[in-house]
Formats: sequence, structure tokens, C-alpha cells
Amino acid sequence: MKTRTMRPIRETIPVEDARCFLMEAATPIDRVERISIDRADGRVLAAPVISTIDVPAFDRAAMDGYAVIAQDTFGAGRYDAKILRPVETIYTGTMPSRPIAHGECVEIATGAPIPEGADAVVMVEETDKSDGAGVRVFTPVYPGQHVGRRGADITSGQSVLSAGAALNPARTGVLAAIGALEVEVYAKPRVAILSTGNEIVEPGQPLPTGHIYDINRYTLSSIIHAHGGDVTLAATVPDTLPDLRRAIDSAASSDLIIFSGGSSVGERDLMVDALQEAGEIVFHGIAVKPGKPTLLGKVAGKPLVGMPGNPTSCLSNAYVFLIPMLRQMARLPEYVPRSVKVPLARRVVSTTGRHQIYTVRVTEGVAVPAFKGSSDITSMAHADGYIEIPAQTDIVEAGQIVDVKLF
Repeated sequence: MKTRTMRPIRETIPVEDARCFLMEAATPIDRVERISIDRADGRVLAAPVISTIDVPAFDRAAMDGYAVIAQDTFGAGRYDAKILRPVETIYTGTMPSRPIAHGECVEIATGAPIPEGADAVVMVEETDKSDGAGVRVFTPVYPGQHVGRRGADITSGQSVLSAGAALNPARTGVLAAIGALEVEVYAKPRVAILSTGNEIVEPGQPLPTGHIYDINRYTLSSIIHAHGGDVTLAATVPDTLPDLRRAIDSAASSDLIIFSGGSSVGERDLMVDALQEAGEIVFHGIAVKPGKPTLLGKVAGKPLVGMPGNPTSCLSNAYVFLIPMLRQMARLPEYVPRSVKVPLARRVVSTTGRHQIYTVRVTEGVAVPAFKGSSDITSMAHADGYIEIPAQTDIVEAGQIVDVKLF
């Protein structure tokens, strides 16, 4: 058997260069599918949506009260009420039985159709009919007051949503308002996640000495689902070149392949060799901490991202590099994390020459360091967000205002 030796990453690329390469590889998905609007939230429209109806489809009451001919209320006052004769009551979902004439009114519920002849609604609070002599109106209304006109929101033939629009609850509401049952959207990127390592064990199984449970496939799955992707999980891949090649080949139909582990410098970190045989390497190694042994390659024109095996390295790189890549593939809007500017609780010493992603908790208005180590998942789990320390900065002093990007 051929003996392998440790192969250090001799050259790394700057963080911004890595971002550029990753985004260049993130080709937006062209596949289109039709889905029910009850599953449309978060999806991206592949075609404009044109309404075939007016919304509302009829003149309707905007208040509970009385539909009237506005002219009949002119001059009404608290001590000089106009008295109108009620002729019927209209609820939502029912139609008026006849038009109204001067001197008449119709009791009406919010959203109910305005009867022919009426042109305004008097709010019920401005009326009284307790004496049985008719409806007393205490304030005048002008034509159109408290009436939602037909087509006031949407008109037939109007383009209500554009292609490329990301659907949210309000936009899904627009689809429902025009009676659309299905909508044409771009398909989600298909993302294959493969974990490598002879020491990796699936959660729920016995844990032999010297082994660890697989963390990264679950953290990565959560990131992918949250940012527009569909996940395919494969079995853990043993640390052999033939197994890695087979795994790459089996995932080649995906839009994006993500390997967790196997991209570092150990003698069993064979991803570089497997990728050189199966495709090409764009870069291997980023000047970032944690997450230096990250690689980008291409297999049959599809991007393959090799993520570090250490859980914090893997997840922090997912936040910084993978989310923008996924969202571009899914045609989603650029992700801008919420952030807060607070003073740093204590001094942080960084690694000169490497851009550091440093996790913190925000406690009582200050950023408290939470980073333990790249292999410790609680460095992320017990943090509220992270700060970025530029490669040329080696010390961030206590009290300095930092920009915390929140998870």
C-alpha cells in the first residue's frame, strides 16, 4: 500500500477572493415547477402573475353601518339628524335584493356589497334607531366615503407580481386574492451532503471509543433548508480514494455537492486527490480562522465545496460563504444578517494574516467572547452571532465598538 504523508496547505487565498470564486460557481437554477400556493412561501416566481379579476370584485362597505345616498345626509348634525327609512340588512356573502331610493338606507356589514343607488356608508357610531322611527343620521358623508370601490386594489389584466419576486406571506396573499391555486416558481437547488471520515458515527448508534457523532450534516442541512435548498443526505464516506470517487460520482446529478471533512492536511484527507481525478480544483485553502482547509472544485460543471470537518469551522464557513452561494442559486434576495454595534467585553487576540470569524454572546449590551475552538460546537451554540476581524488586525481591545452579525 502506498504510504501517504501530511500535506500542508502551502497557499491560501484571501476571504474576498474566495467569496468571488464561490459566487461565480453559484449558477442560478433555471428549472421551473408549478406548486400549490400553500407551499409557495419563500419560493421565487418564474413568470409574472396577471390577474383575471378585479379585487374587490364589487363595491363594498368599508365600515359597519348604513349604506346611503350621500346627498340624503347633507346638513345632518348632532341636534339636527336626518332620518332615513331602513329597507333591509346585508351581510357579507349576501347580495342586496333591490336598489335603494332617496330617503332609504340599508344596514350593512363591513365587506358586504353596496346596493345599487347607494354611494356612501355612515358608520354605525354616527347613527341611532332606538326609537323605531327610522335611522337617525348625525353626520353627513360624501360620495365614496367608507366604500371600497370595485378594482380599487387590483384590476383585471394587471400584472400583480413580477418574475423573480420572492414570495412572502403578503405576496402569497395576493395570489389567493386573485383566485390562483398554483404558481410557477424556480426549482430549489438540489444539494448533496456527504460526510467523510472513518471516525464518524450516525447519531442514535453506539459510539465506539475514538469515534464521534456526525454533527456537520445536520448543521449544514439546517442552513440549506433555511436558505432555499433541497437536501440529499448520503451515507458517511470512508476515508479511501475509491469510496470518495464513488461518492462524488453518485452525487454528480445534484446542483451542488458539499463534502464535510477530508479537505485538511492529514494523510487520510483525500478529497483533493479524489477531486483532481473527478474534476478540477478552483482553490484549496482560505486565509480565514476557523475554516482554513476549505476547497472549491467543479465536477461535470457543478460546484463541489469541501467544508472543514471541525464543527465550528464548518458552520461558521456556512454562514459566511455557503449562505450567499445558496441564495444566488435559489434566486433569493441577498441575505443581510441583522447586526448590532456594541462594545467588546474583553480583549481578543487574532491571528495576523487570517480573517477571523469570532463568535460572541451579546449580554447586557456588550459582546462577550464565546469562541472556544474550531472543534467545539458550543462555540456556535452558545453564541448570538459573530464579529469579523480583518486579516491585518491582530488585536481588538476591550471596549472597542464591534459589529455583531446575529445568527
